[in-house]
Amino acid sequence: MMNRCRVNSDTPQLPQVLTAMPNLKQTIKLLIFVVTLLTIIFVVAWLRPLPELPRHQPRDLPWTLPDFSRAKTQIEVLNDGRIHIQIEHLPLHNIEPKFISYFYKVLPISTVMINGQIIPMYHIFHPTEHGDIYVVEAAASGEKGMATGALIGRKEWFGAYNSEATGRILEMNSTLMIARPEMFGLHLGLITHTFEKTEWGTRYTLESFIGSELPIIGPLINSYIRNKMFPPTMITEWIRHQVQEVSSLQFFVRELYEQTPEDNQFILNI
Repeated sequence: MMNRCRVNSDTPQLPQVLTAMPNLKQTIKLLIFVVTLLTIIFVVAWLRPLPELPRHQPRDLPWTLPDFSRAKTQIEVLNDGRIHIQIEHLPLHNIEPKFISYFYKVLPISTVMINGQIIPMYHIFHPTEHGDIYVVEAAASGEKGMATGALIGRKEWFGAYNSEATGRILEMNSTLMIARPEMFGLHLGLITHTFEKTEWGTRYTLESFIGSELPIIGPLINSYIRNKMFPPTMITEWIRHQVQEVSSLQFFVRELYEQTPEDNQFILNI
């Protein structure tokens, strides 16, 4: 009696397997090409010097920045090499969250007259370390400034370190701003600013993830970021800068919010 073999219909037949093999080979080749290309970009970026930015003269602003060391901060390196930073800024007394979100929205498209001189609004946000901020790509909604969807570029420095970068605004409302840093067409983290109303004003907190979550090449990118772009000494200066600029909001943000300027030209009478 002859035994009959039953073929499972779910099992790929030999012709199907042979047909799929070229596609698999093409996929592997494409993956190797992409990894090789990204590795070359990584090596070039590593060898390339950081940008040289012209330093602006310090501004003579009529206020003194509070002691940044009183802010609560935390830094950790995650298992995939990304940098995780948390900051609880100094209390912003008598300031409402909507004042802050309005300030950020008009920041890259506004000027301020102060001490009889017209300067970019960005220059009152820090007395010594802000260069330029600008809209690279406007929001699809047509909303001007730092609106949801806009791509924003900035040039600044943290102590001795230059910083030039772009970030996409993922969300902007009266209590929240979320930005996603972008470089070489890659998304390199997420920065969340939260403005919480309290009985005394606004609690401003920041949570930042700096780095890539991509498989395989992500840790390589993160090593570059930690060692070339954001070494520990620069992170310290970046946090100091962040706390100083946010603490300065208490000196002018209410007055700016209460104005109805023409062509985004504000006046500070301080």
